[in-house]
Amino acid sequence: MSLDNVPKEVETHQIVIRDLIRVYHRGAEEVIALRGIDLEVKKGEFVTIVGPSGSGKTTLVRIIGGLDKPTAGRIWVDKKDITRYNETQLLAYRRKKVGFVWQFGNLIENLTALQNVMLPMKVPGVRTKIKNPRERAEMLLKRLGLEDRMHHKPYELSGGEAQRVAIAVALANNPAILLGDELTGELDTETAKEVLEYIQELNKEMELTVIVVTHNPFVAKFGERMLRIRDGMFESLKHKALGEIVEIDAKGRLVIPEGIREVIGLKRVAQLIVQGNTLIVKPLEAPEETS
Repeated sequence: MSLDNVPKEVETHQIVIRDLIRVYHRGAEEVIALRGIDLEVKKGEFVTIVGPSGSGKTTLVRIIGGLDKPTAGRIWVDKKDITRYNETQLLAYRRKKVGFVWQFGNLIENLTALQNVMLPMKVPGVRTKIKNPRERAEMLLKRLGLEDRMHHKPYELSGGEAQRVAIAVALANNPAILLGDELTGELDTETAKEVLEYIQELNKEMELTVIVVTHNPFVAKFGERMLRIRDGMFESLKHKALGEIVEIDAKGRLVIPEGIREVIGLKRVAQLIVQGNTLIVKPLEAPEETS
């Protein structure tokens, strides 16, 4: 894509990604993490990206957040091509435009919840319109149900409380985009649900654009739109239904990918029908187990 060729979607979407490729070199080995990703995200949208370990989802969110650079391809955020930013511009972008929430929270253990949230607003060299960091930190913690935990340190908080503090830290500088990478990975299901519901509320109230990457389909369902990634590429229904190539092992066993099973409604039992040189897989209801 030419540097002057700007997609029309840049005018209507907050994030536009085209032909994104990321290749890592580990000695003589070449690892292709992303293989020509295209993506558009509107302002205020909540998008989840689900995929297994090694699928490229973390690489993608790191590039969107300005923590890594693509090997090829372009990304526009609010009509600006961040792939052309220098290191100084990327630093400003990370501090002002995006907030990050990681699996392990990254809170500073010897600071209270309130102090952790105030810290990003006090980083030297970061211009901010926030006149009273303490007031904003208190507001965020109250909004996240942590009014009584402001003066507690991370080791005095539950897992869910600590992750909500991490969300408040990510929102401290009033970013336009919130990025999450396996942000509920260390939480039990009920606590994860609670944290994700808070993010849903913030997404709607603040018109906050949210992109969460996860391996967990339960987490992915909290977004307005769910995308699947595998081997550095997004799976579309058409790709899954018509273009999938699978292998048959030495014992004749066929492993049908999860994406295809979902499209055709295949659970545990199927009928195999042979028509000429074509094999048809027809989903059947599993028989009820008898004791």
